[in-house]
Amino acid sequence: MGASQPRVIAIHVAPERGGPTDALDQATLVPGRGIEGDHHHSQPNGDPASEVTLIEAETVAAFNASTGLSIEAPETRRNIVTQGVDLNSLVGERFSIGDAQLEGIEPCDPCASLGRRLATTSVPAADVVRALANRGGLRACVIEGGTLAPGTEIHLG
Repeated sequence: MGASQPRVIAIHVAPERGGPTDALDQATLVPGRGIEGDHHHSQPNGDPASEVTLIEAETVAAFNASTGLSIEAPETRRNIVTQGVDLNSLVGERFSIGDAQLEGIEPCDPCASLGRRLATTSVPAADVVRALANRGGLRACVIEGGTLAPGTEIHLG
């Protein structure tokens, strides 16, 4: 992790399920709803594990190195890109991003549709899923709402 504080690198929402993602300069997290502007936010009483998804920038870099691809973080369909934090260690833990408090629910394992989305003629969907297995990110719910932006620090515990 190094000496620097874990932080947010980027924030993305998909206004429509399966649709393109939009980068946000600032995001508002709402308890029980997730990120304003994301398609999950429009579903009251939705699955808490679908409120917010996170992925490590380091995972995207490792994925590219291992597959020879050059995907960008938004292509993983995760909402928040982090740097300097082991997201798998946050399952069952509370953490804060700026003034928002979240709780890690479960790993955000890669699915077949993500595999198909990122597959190429040289890297089939099964290899995409395999390359992201056990490091596909984290599903979290919002305990206390707040705002965050790229550069916002992540505090554990």
